[in-house]
Amino acid sequence: MSGDSKALANINWCDSSWIPHLTPHNVLEYFCQRANPFYDKTCNNEIAKMQRLNASQLIQMKGIEFILLHVDEASKLMIIRKQERHSPSHTVPLANYYVLQGIIYQAPDLHNLLNSRLAGTLFHLQEALDQTLEMSRYDPNKGHYWSFDTTEKTGEEKSRNEPCSQFQKESVDNLIDILTMKYKHFMLRSGPVVQTKEEDTEPVQEPNG
Repeated sequence: MSGDSKALANINWCDSSWIPHLTPHNVLEYFCQRANPFYDKTCNNEIAKMQRLNASQLIQMKGIEFILLHVDEASKLMIIRKQERHSPSHTVPLANYYVLQGIIYQAPDLHNLLNSRLAGTLFHLQEALDQTLEMSRYDPNKGHYWSFDTTEKTGEEKSRNEPCSQFQKESVDNLIDILTMKYKHFMLRSGPVVQTKEEDTEPVQEPNG
């Protein structure tokens, strides 16, 4: 899309004096006013108007032309198409304009429409991903897990007397095994500790001879 087309996509135009009397029969004449920024003054419609030709003769001409493409009586929507005619049976669409309540807008092209839809989709995907990451939790008792309970208490609010889990037991056992292998020679040097009890110091009475 050229710079001029991008600029036209952001504006609208109307002639308030026409709005009360606007119908599908005169909407094309309404659109083909020279004050309308969407109107191409070099089109076949302008040539036919200057030469006072019948509108039906446009089909025999080659070049840019505007036609009434669609009318929706219920919503008062009328669509004007800009197209390039190569023959009576061959035309190439260039742009669409919709007239709603007498106000003319340029319809977005497929490129801009896809960009807009993709941007909206990516926004919602990013929002969903952010909300999902907020549900990620880590607890020494459980490891990594997902929590979708919004009323879940924090770790500080949980009871400190909660018994250890299998995950904790396995973690501690692995740590002990690693330390045992690493410091095994120290444990071999220091022999077993023998605890001795104090001997009974009470004198033994000898039998009287």
